[in-house]
Amino acid sequence: MAGFISGCSAPPSSEERMSQSIVLTKYAPGANFGAFHTFFIRPEIRILADNDMTEVVDDALAAPLVAQTAQNLIARGYEQVDDKADAELGVEMVFVHSVHSAVSCYSWWDPDYWGYPGWGYYPYYGGCSGTTWRAGTLATMIVDLTPARNEGGEGGEAGAESGDKLLSSIWFSGVYGVESAFGDASLARAHEGIDQAFAQSPYLMTSR
Repeated sequence: MAGFISGCSAPPSSEERMSQSIVLTKYAPGANFGAFHTFFIRPEIRILADNDMTEVVDDALAAPLVAQTAQNLIARGYEQVDDKADAELGVEMVFVHSVHSAVSCYSWWDPDYWGYPGWGYYPYYGGCSGTTWRAGTLATMIVDLTPARNEGGEGGEAGAESGDKLLSSIWFSGVYGVESAFGDASLARAHEGIDQAFAQSPYLMTSR
């Protein structure tokens, strides 16, 4: 997961100032964001590390970040639903302790999307270059749940085994420079970064 986030976002060189947060966004070419109307957001933020141990951010810190992300989507015209079975889009936020990059964008995919066993998702982004980078990262991924919800066709094919059913990951944002302790300055970067990610993604809006 850490490799995917670092590679996909192609972060700046390690010589740049680490004290500043950097917000990067990617979206799937050809994605029709206006065609989606509803979303479900995972209520917790997973903590991912190189040792593959998964924990969650304390709810007192995570809940405001999740709520802020949801409000940004609502402001773009999307409707939040409480049941993922009713959602066209799935939204998941994760925190990555450290990123060490020099990898391709297409080195990772999730084989079992949360809430839809048997369905994976794969990052759909153009080729990215990477460089060595280390920083706490708050990442947000938006996934097209329509195929799984309808139990219809498959999502993408790249990176998957034959017969795997994949969902399209259509948007990614990464807020770099957010520390794991979430002190006041780091938490402020996270909140500012969430808003900035949406500000630099004007295409992320429903047509309804």
